[in-house]
Amino acid sequence: MSNSHVDQRYDLLLRAVVDYGIYMLDLDGRVVTWNPGAERIKGYTAEEIIGSHFSRFYAPEDVAAGLPDRGLKTATETGRFEAEGWRVRKNGERFWAMVVIDAVRDDDGHLIGFAKVTRDITEKREADLRLAETRTQLLQAQKMEALGQLTGGLAHDFNNLLTAIMGAAELAGRQAQGNERLQGLLDSIRASAQRGGALTRQLLAFARSQPLESQTIDLRQQLPETIALLGHSMPAAVEVVSEISEHLWPAEADPAQLELALLNLAFNARDAMPGGGELKIAGRNAAPGETGETGSEYVVITVSDTGEGIPADILERVTEPFFTTKAFGQGTGLGLSQVYGFARQSGGELRIDSTPGEGTAVRLYLPRAGTSGAEEASSDPDRTHVLVVEDDAVIAELAGELLRELGYAPRVVHSATDALRELAAHDRYRLVFSDVIMPGGMTGLELARKIRERKPELPVLLTTGYSETAGSAREFPLLIKPYAIEDLSSALKSLIT
Repeated sequence: MSNSHVDQRYDLLLRAVVDYGIYMLDLDGRVVTWNPGAERIKGYTAEEIIGSHFSRFYAPEDVAAGLPDRGLKTATETGRFEAEGWRVRKNGERFWAMVVIDAVRDDDGHLIGFAKVTRDITEKREADLRLAETRTQLLQAQKMEALGQLTGGLAHDFNNLLTAIMGAAELAGRQAQGNERLQGLLDSIRASAQRGGALTRQLLAFARSQPLESQTIDLRQQLPETIALLGHSMPAAVEVVSEISEHLWPAEADPAQLELALLNLAFNARDAMPGGGELKIAGRNAAPGETGETGSEYVVITVSDTGEGIPADILERVTEPFFTTKAFGQGTGLGLSQVYGFARQSGGELRIDSTPGEGTAVRLYLPRAGTSGAEEASSDPDRTHVLVVEDDAVIAELAGELLRELGYAPRVVHSATDALRELAAHDRYRLVFSDVIMPGGMTGLELARKIRERKPELPVLLTTGYSETAGSAREFPLLIKPYAIEDLSSALKSLIT
């Protein structure tokens, strides 16, 4: 086959390729051939581009950095240059390209030019970026879930310790009447245990294991009240602004936890504006599908500031418990973790947008409330028998002592199986007081359900500091550990008639 036929077939091959820009450059980097693929990708016809320097396709910043010359130099020295980067079409549009420059030599090895191949991989790059972002979000979600499980487990054990400390201090305090010095020491112990309880509640909120007292909240009333409270807590240089929609729906959430969440967000915003600025609290109804939950309705509360903002490498960690950028002693690192856990446990979401130097906006999504009502019953306690179900021996003993102090006759068992056996043998019990987490395969919640089936007239009071089933336990009265004797007394009065 003659060389002319080979050249003709080669030319036909290049013209058939439309997904790749394939063209030749001379020793100075000027275009000498141009295939249809190059015209499709870059937008220039052969007549427009042949004779022009190939740096014409590079972004101005890359030309200024000497990237085109560097590519030719690398191809000359090593035989090939490969890279990815931004290139520019005739209309000024940028696209992400994969490029290869091969050195072309004659039979004697002399460099006679360069062969250049360009492929538009913009869609592939965007798909890769989306995949990487999704993987990052998945890893973050898995990390947060693992942190939540670890945090919840630790908080559960810590709550048991605090319950023992608080209960012992309560009982000792009743024996220390008249000894002011001893009474003061016991009061200090109680106060410390209560502060520890508040700390574990924040940890459990992050872990989404803190039982919430959800109810319908009129945000048009609560938000202004919270904003008024904040107005007294902000320095003069911080302006507090509200923007609440007249048509704002009520939300379904725990009002105390919501107030704590807003206070945490507001104090974070304050600390981000050491020189002053604007703190805005806004409430509106979320647009349909705004949270990604089709068919669900949410209200969104936004707390925004004009402060320092959060760098991107820190933003993904701000909801982790104990993570803080504040100086030692100026924060526990639990504020945003409490808000995150509260949002998720309430059936909502937390989203944070921040730009360094411009400020931060935190959006709290909560489910729209329907109509609901609650009835409270109360009566004077009788001196009567109470069955205590608690696997922790120390907690069980203290619970019994507290009940005796309140005038009840407690009987302690250490498993759900023992409780059912005791109830089958005796009809004297007027109430069952059980921990939710129980050994032996049956939880306190499962025990309560069995009691309701067999003895529907017998009330059950559950207690927990942490439980994965806490949300389901709302069908029964629930006392949160650590509890004071007044809390226990109030819960018993409401159940025993």
